[in-house]
Amino acid sequence: MSPRRKTEHEIRHHRAAAHDGVSIAYTLWRRPARELLVIAPGFWRVRLARENLFLASHFLRRGYDVAALDFRGHGDSSGGYGFGASEHHDFHAVLEELVGEGRMYERFAVLGLSMGGSIAAQSIAMRPDLPCRALAMISPPANLADLRPKPWKAGAIRQVRLRHAVRVPRLSARKIASTKPRAADAVAALTIPKLIITSEGDWLVDPSHGRTLAAASAPPIEHVHLDLPGALHADGLVKFVPLRLLRLLDRWFALHAPP
Repeated sequence: MSPRRKTEHEIRHHRAAAHDGVSIAYTLWRRPARELLVIAPGFWRVRLARENLFLASHFLRRGYDVAALDFRGHGDSSGGYGFGASEHHDFHAVLEELVGEGRMYERFAVLGLSMGGSIAAQSIAMRPDLPCRALAMISPPANLADLRPKPWKAGAIRQVRLRHAVRVPRLSARKIASTKPRAADAVAALTIPKLIITSEGDWLVDPSHGRTLAAASAPPIEHVHLDLPGALHADGLVKFVPLRLLRLLDRWFALHAPP
C-alpha cells in the first residue's frame, strides 16, 4: 500500500480595508475547496494563535477552506478594539473580499470564540444579505455589561500564557465608552442554524450567557453545555479537551454546513 499523501494547501496573508478606514489582517488557507469556514477569535486572541491554527488545520482536513482575521487592535490589524462597537466593520471587510458574486466563495459558515462569536452574530444580523450558512459560538457573551470574570478560579491561570500578557491589544477609549450591541438581540434575528457551546465553571463568561442566548435565539438553535472541570473558556476548550470539542463541532457542521 502506498503511503498516505499529505494534503497540500496554500496559505495567503492579506489585508482588507474596513469601511471606517481600519486595515484588517486575515489569513486564508486554501485546498482549494468550495466551502469557506471563517474563524472569529475572541478578545486578546489573534488569528495565528496556536488554538486557531489547530482549528484551521482540522477543518482543512475536513474539506473546508478556512479564513481567520485579527480584529482591530489585535495582531497585524490597525485601529483600537471597542468590544463590539465597530468590529462588525472588520468582519464585513474580510467577507466582502472573499464571498459573493465573482469572488472565491458563494457562501460561508462561522466558528466564533468568545467575543468573536458575539461579534459574528452581530455582524451577520446587520447584513442579512451575507450568505452565511451556519454560526457556531464557543463561550459567547450575551451582553458585555453582564460579564463577571473570575480569574482566581482554579484552572483559569493555565489559560493565560505569557505571550498573551506581552501582546496587549490596542483599545479605543471612545469606543469602549459607547453603547454596545447585544448578542442576544442579534441571535433573535438570525434564522440560520446556530450552535452555542458553554462549559461549566467558565472563568470569564458564565454559562448563564449561553442560556440567555439560546432562549433569545430564533430557531434553529442547539445549546450544548459541557460539564467539565478546569474553568475552561473558549480557547481553553480547544487546548485542553480538543477531541471532545471537535467531535461536537464536526457533527454539527456536517449536519448544517457540510464541506
